[in-house]
Amino acid sequence: MTPGPHTGLTLRGRVLIGDRLRGDGTVSVYSGTDADLPVTVTLLDPDAAADPATMQGFLGRARSLSGVDTPGLARVLEQGVDDDLVYMVTEHLPGQTIAQVLEGGERGLRYAPHVALTIVTGVLTALDEAHDQGIVHGGLGPRSVVVDDEGRVTVTGFRMLGIEGVTPRTDVHAVGSLLHTLLTGSLRFDGDTVPNPSSLVPGLTPDLDELVADATEPNPRNRPRDAGQYLAMVEQVARSLPGPDGDTGSGTEPIPVVDARAEPTAERPMPLWRRAPFLAIVGVLILVLGAAGWALAPDDTTELPDLVGYTAEMAEVELEALELGLDHSYDETYSDEARPGEVAATDPAAGTELGEGDTVLLSLSIGARYVEVPDVVGGTESEARTLLRDAGFDEVEVVQEHSADHDPGTVLSTTPEVGEDGDREEEITLHVSEGVIVPTLTDMTRDEASAALESLGLTTTVVESADETVPEGWVAAQNPEPGAVLPTDGEVTLTVSAGPEEVEESEEGETEEEEGGSDPEEGTDAEEPEAPAECSATAWDSGSTYDTGDRVQYEGRVYEARRWTMAIPPNVGGELSAWDDQGPC
Repeated sequence: MTPGPHTGLTLRGRVLIGDRLRGDGTVSVYSGTDADLPVTVTLLDPDAAADPATMQGFLGRARSLSGVDTPGLARVLEQGVDDDLVYMVTEHLPGQTIAQVLEGGERGLRYAPHVALTIVTGVLTALDEAHDQGIVHGGLGPRSVVVDDEGRVTVTGFRMLGIEGVTPRTDVHAVGSLLHTLLTGSLRFDGDTVPNPSSLVPGLTPDLDELVADATEPNPRNRPRDAGQYLAMVEQVARSLPGPDGDTGSGTEPIPVVDARAEPTAERPMPLWRRAPFLAIVGVLILVLGAAGWALAPDDTTELPDLVGYTAEMAEVELEALELGLDHSYDETYSDEARPGEVAATDPAAGTELGEGDTVLLSLSIGARYVEVPDVVGGTESEARTLLRDAGFDEVEVVQEHSADHDPGTVLSTTPEVGEDGDREEEITLHVSEGVIVPTLTDMTRDEASAALESLGLTTTVVESADETVPEGWVAAQNPEPGAVLPTDGEVTLTVSAGPEEVEESEEGETEEEEGGSDPEEGTDAEEPEAPAECSATAWDSGSTYDTGDRVQYEGRVYEARRWTMAIPPNVGGELSAWDDQGPC
């Protein structure tokens, strides 16, 4: 540990940043204290944080990690921005990393097989929860697995940026490499191929070699699909593996810091000349079986993997890995199992043989169809609409009822009732205390709308905004929406079109287009550069609902919702997307 450029600074006047532990130049990890309790502080480099897309990516990743609550993962305590520091604070983990244990001991230090499998089981159990929530680690290794004095295994060090193209199979490869390290004590490999553990430690069972080989297959398609599938394979081997006393055990004994005595590593690997006959026989069998498999296998086809539970980004990477030039499209569907934004079904189904250029339809979940009606009674009609939309109810009908005990616009009851399951395909009826119904104003001029509101006893606030489609002086939007119920002195905000955004003129009086463009008849292949859009929009969130006109940031671009949407990322769907690309940010 050494001091870093941010050592000694305080976040939010409370979290003291200590020594720098590690980093890659863009993201650095520091020790820290919060109210005298040890914590870990992850900081985004200020130069990188100056890019809005990078900052939002870091904070979005931190928010996603904070939503995963399982004992085997380091808890995210806080994330945010303090001046020019973009940060994430996580709990301090007592104990040592696998790298510290193996590098700190004598030559040949390693774990006994039953202990190694127990550690890997703990890692996979934690990753299984993360994978179920669509989160991958992206940087797992011996330095991101901590074992404490009581044998608890905790995973930390999630990669914060640059996780495009990373899938659960990436994490499975990392766990397979970790298992090799635990069994052999070797922290590094020559090249991309992970050798069989038994080639370094004679006496290890073929099942252990197979576990490592399955997870570290160079072709991702041939690896277990996620931590859960690999966990089942590891547990099966652990149940059949002889325990430290020679009996068949469960593989769940308490984890010592390291067990070098149970299996001394002073032995040298079997000489090559003793293994040569066996290797020759195996080589011939592999060639024969490989040739037979090649002859029987269909050309340029493969099975569609099971993508249910994957995020859209992960599913795209899996399809690209098949190397068949597959086309894919999206739609939305209700699902009781898949979380919003995850793949709920595919067409064709998993296991179907695919050929070059085939099309796969990915149906992304927008949540369950039947959900509980939120408690909106006692609030305003406008607040109720917002809560209902957040719950997934898009169709709202308002019925006015007389009530001497409530202010106009107060929600008296709902149909279905609060707490009951409502059908998102059906209307939710709000029974509201009588008041003034807000009319539709978007087909009026500013003066006409103001006069209409004044006649109803409502006040008017006007905001002007450039608009390419609505004529200047006409109402482009209103808040609250038509049908809302307000008291007599309620306020309505009108967004009035100021006409198309004006093009700045040069000093000579020519517009930028006239000055820099060419005569169309002269012919040119040059395209005008795309002007960056505003960066004030919030980052897109798969669990949030968006209405027509809402704006979000996503992967360095700004998108505007064309209609109500919930789960599909803004950059997918093409012309049928619920989002309109507004340009770079």
